[in-house]
Amino acid sequence: MLIKGNFGQLDQLSAQIMATVGKVQQEMDTWRTASGATANDWLDQAGGQFTEVNQAWQQVSTAQQDMLQALRGGVVKANGELQQALASAKARVGSVTI
Repeated sequence: MLIKGNFGQLDQLSAQIMATVGKVQQEMDTWRTASGATANDWLDQAGGQFTEVNQAWQQVSTAQQDMLQALRGGVVKANGELQQALASAKARVGSVTI
């Protein structure tokens, strides 16, 4: 059986996912600040609709963050399991005498 894994690329992918999570969080924070001010300024029906849009956007953004975190968890787990498989294979090969 051949097991291929590029640990460096998996580490980079994990870091890239975390950077994306951070950027999305910054956008969520910026939107939260702006939307709060806007909703308070609009005391008519538009303010209520804006609040509904804001809540929907927050829900979608939170789901995206959860998905990214789960994806990162899978990458980290795959990396760990590949490294463990490699170490196990090396141990078996190292214990074989010819």
